[in-house]
Amino acid sequence: IHHKLTIEQLIDYPLGAIIEYPVTASTPDGAIGHRFAIDPHKKHHPKANMQNSLGDKHGGVTNAYCGSILKDEQHKDVLCKQLKTSCTGLKVCQYYSADVIALANNNQSPSPEEIVFSRTLSFYCAVHEIGCSFNSADLSDYSGEPDSDDETSGNSELETGSNKICSGRMILLYNKFNEPRLQCQFWKYDDRAHLILRNLQDFDINYLSALISNDKLLIKHHEEKALRNGYGPLTGCTYQASPSQQQDKCPFWHRDSQGRLQRGSLCLQSKCKVKYSIYTPHDLHSCPQVVIISKGIHSHSPPLRVKTPPPIIEIFNSMLLELGWKLSDATPRKIMIDSGFVSALRQHLGWKSALDPPLSQLHPSLGNLDHVQRLIGKLRHQYFPNGTGFDGVVYLTEIHSSLPEDEQYVRCAESHYIEGNKLFYLVICISRAMAFALIHASCISIDTSFKRVHGKWQEFEMETWDTNGMKSIVGARAFTTSQSARAHFILFKRIFDIATKITGLPVRFQHIHGTGYYVWIADAHKGQALGVGLYCKMLCQDLKTNCPMEPTRIMKDLTAYDHLRRFYRLCTVHFKRHINDLRSYETTEVINAMYSLSSTTMHDITPICDIINSGGTEKAKAWLNDKLKAKFVIPAINQKQSLIPLHVWQSSPSSTNGNEQSHRDINRDGINLTMLGGIMHGMQYDFRIHSSIALLLTQGINMRDRFSTEFYHSQRSVTRQLHSQSR
Repeated sequence: IHHKLTIEQLIDYPLGAIIEYPVTASTPDGAIGHRFAIDPHKKHHPKANMQNSLGDKHGGVTNAYCGSILKDEQHKDVLCKQLKTSCTGLKVCQYYSADVIALANNNQSPSPEEIVFSRTLSFYCAVHEIGCSFNSADLSDYSGEPDSDDETSGNSELETGSNKICSGRMILLYNKFNEPRLQCQFWKYDDRAHLILRNLQDFDINYLSALISNDKLLIKHHEEKALRNGYGPLTGCTYQASPSQQQDKCPFWHRDSQGRLQRGSLCLQSKCKVKYSIYTPHDLHSCPQVVIISKGIHSHSPPLRVKTPPPIIEIFNSMLLELGWKLSDATPRKIMIDSGFVSALRQHLGWKSALDPPLSQLHPSLGNLDHVQRLIGKLRHQYFPNGTGFDGVVYLTEIHSSLPEDEQYVRCAESHYIEGNKLFYLVICISRAMAFALIHASCISIDTSFKRVHGKWQEFEMETWDTNGMKSIVGARAFTTSQSARAHFILFKRIFDIATKITGLPVRFQHIHGTGYYVWIADAHKGQALGVGLYCKMLCQDLKTNCPMEPTRIMKDLTAYDHLRRFYRLCTVHFKRHINDLRSYETTEVINAMYSLSSTTMHDITPICDIINSGGTEKAKAWLNDKLKAKFVIPAINQKQSLIPLHVWQSSPSSTNGNEQSHRDINRDGINLTMLGGIMHGMQYDFRIHSSIALLLTQGINMRDRFSTEFYHSQRSVTRQLHSQSR
């Protein structure tokens, strides 16, 4: 190569070769050359494929020749950038022992005694590190004396870490049955918030007691016995790690020279003697080769294959990118149950077995799921530069606004200030088909779900019943961070503004405009009810006409609760469910009276209230008071107390089961999703539902073999009631 460097052997590697452990010489002064064919259009350097960590750069030369082994197309020597570096070796625990390594390689199963000893030591170390972290304002009234039926084991106490909130010591106590428990000194029967640990029968209590009381003689007895059998904190450590691994502490506990338990620090083993000279041509197009020359012999065992070579990462990323928007919620588990990803993995590996290949077949480092998650997260950040939360949705909204009308779904991502100067976030999703379904509906049901998107977000759905397909369809899907009445008012206003803009049709209520919505169904959420009532009040703010249901009232004078009385109903399933929860506490007469509040015949509810107040428990009275206090509830469950005509009341759905079914269906696609992932899953779900409705209308193809009819729905309802009552 030059006057100071001669190689014993030159090994050529074809294009695409991944060499993680380049062969080294057989003598300390020997050198081996490795010549790699590379693709000049890709930036994968063979150096990055090596599992040995390189560091301690020893300079280099900007313009150098690699002897006569790197030539261009005219067979002329090419100028290269030369890098001189060395192997950094391995990180080992400060208590590392090569003798223990040899013993550990016997792969013998641990004895029962070793298992119990290790479990006891680990438990003690965990308690010592965590301690009782209860935040107590005043612990000074503790007398320090154990309860009358307890016996302490001398001074068996453990000082918890100084950074813990509670300063109490952990003490080992025995009850009158000689059963031990470990607890914070401030724990008492009338103050049980502090830490207490029972069921200690799986530990060596003698050793645990010695550790807690710091009985040095007894600790020495147990640990020297363990040492003679080749385990325990006095033995040398076998732990090794690659310098590329981001950790600085050994996962195992050891005794230091002063007898203290601690996790060993990781440090570099004796410096490896292998030096590397790496030659990279300036013009890789004229000479698409790289030479790596290794000199010397490694002084350590080969590092584990914890690093994923860049070409493997590129292959893995290409499979992930096939997921498209599903990458927003990708996890190691989810990708391995995704048929598309697994199919691509099988194809790449040429896998023929009926069993799907694990990711470790692509590279052993991918057997570490945390490492896989980091790779997914890195690619996700590139694919979604604005993230998968609200900022990412804002960016998605901008993208959708530039799409053709039929392809738009995410219509707004906004923030508003509501009461208390609180910031409230709002995302509204409406396709063109959903907007027309919402505007043309006569009956609306609303509900909120809390499972599908993680964090502070709640999912709100407005649904209507499609009489052709006999199914509930979503007219608007929204995500909010507030359940207040003001937030719901803003929500309804923005939804209807968007729907009107899409369809060119105004929102209409039967009791205000003579056409449009005649009934809304909801649960007993006060914020939802008052929010829609305030929206109706806004619609009537300039209407000086008389109310058709109460001719003596002027429309603009109606309050939010007055409007609710004209079209708002509560879900009877939610109503009855809360009564069922009280059946074990109340008499049959009280329960029947509670059920009777929901009626189409009861004009006067005073007798019902008297029965509940006179014969019910405090729970029943509180239940009734809650219904009476919320001004909209009684008219929403009792037709005679509302202004909704009887035939309209009877023709409308009596529950929000359509919403519940919709939540259940879409939750099958995934729960606890990112905001972006939840929206995209919702878009796909809504598109499928509206496509099935269009297919039924145009070609008569139903989603199921059995045609959905009123009889079929009644039959299922009765069957569910039978099953429910049989429980």
